Amino acid sequence: MRFRGKIPISIHPAFWIIAAGIGWLYSQSFGGTIVWVAIIFISVLVHEMGHALMALVFKQKPQVSLVAMGGATSYDGKNLKFWQQFLITLNGPIFGFLLFFLAWGLIASDIFKQPNILAFLTYVKIINLFWTCVNLLPILPLDGGQLVRIAFEAWLGVKGFKISLFIGMLTALGFSLTFFIMQYFLIGALFFLFAFQSFDMFRRSKNLSPSDRDLNNANLFQQGERSFEMGRLEEAKNIFSEVRQRTKEGMLFVGATYYLALLLSKEDKRKEAYDLLLPIKDQVPEEGIFLLHDLAFEAKNYSLVAKLGSDCYQKRPTQEIALRNAKAFASMSEAKPAGGWLKTAMQEGHLNLAEILKEEEFAKVKDLDEFKSFFEK
Repeated sequence: MRFRGKIPISIHPAFWIIAAGIGWLYSQSFGGTIVWVAIIFISVLVHEMGHALMALVFKQKPQVSLVAMGGATSYDGKNLKFWQQFLITLNGPIFGFLLFFLAWGLIASDIFKQPNILAFLTYVKIINLFWTCVNLLPILPLDGGQLVRIAFEAWLGVKGFKISLFIGMLTALGFSLTFFIMQYFLIGALFFLFAFQSFDMFRRSKNLSPSDRDLNNANLFQQGERSFEMGRLEEAKNIFSEVRQRTKEGMLFVGATYYLALLLSKEDKRKEAYDLLLPIKDQVPEEGIFLLHDLAFEAKNYSLVAKLGSDCYQKRPTQEIALRNAKAFASMSEAKPAGGWLKTAMQEGHLNLAEILKEEEFAKVKDLDEFKSFFEK
């Protein structure tokens, strides 16, 4: 569902499914589920409109999306100062508190006498107070974590961003363990997920550069990803080239380089793709190691194939990868790993050993006892 206007709103089907699931879990009735869906919808929408309206104040172009796990507000426009980012982020929780006070005031006013309406307002009051308080915890991607990130990044730059990730990781882990001890396993698992996400971001942030924190660069990279996903490959290629020119280093540079290499490989410009990936071989994203493994083998960079081989096979245990590893080690005259990888490749499916050993890569090792021992009956 999409609604156009000054603030476009899109609602993913998963939002309704998750909201209905929560409603059914707490009410165990059709009517109760509908009421819960309405409460969740109103609460999330009001919260996101808080972000979006403040973004409008700063002449941004906001968009609100209601997705499976809640809502998200994105905005395009000129780069914002840190204090402007802070206010946009803070305005979501402020609107949550305003909705809490509105529900509380209507209950206290005695305007409504009907029990069903009073119950509805009570749930609105409780949910918005609880969720807004939780949302202000210093954990990314919650608003509290974003506020801490903005404050520390304004103070310390990229180092501040890393500190905010570390704070969020420890906080989320603490809450996760607490809830697990209390046997609230679902919410404990949710906080554990937050902790893991912060840890993963912290681990990858070693390659973070100041250009990665430029909103225009990040938005341009996301635009390139959308073009790629929609099949507009030439457009994506131009965008990722521009991202590389703008950033020169960092995570966005690495990501754009990978996408550009992938696009070039689809055009059979595999040497160009390899030349792009080789300088970032130690930073290439996880999904890029398979492409680099393949391209390095074609370029006869057998030492790089061997270096990436185990990681590639663990993540994607295919006969093709095992055979490529075997050939790389054989070409470097390393008989034992060559034999081990060839045996692994044969276990993944039928291979004619006699024909395989005729290939030039195995010429140096096929007669060595270390190699032949893997195939003795």
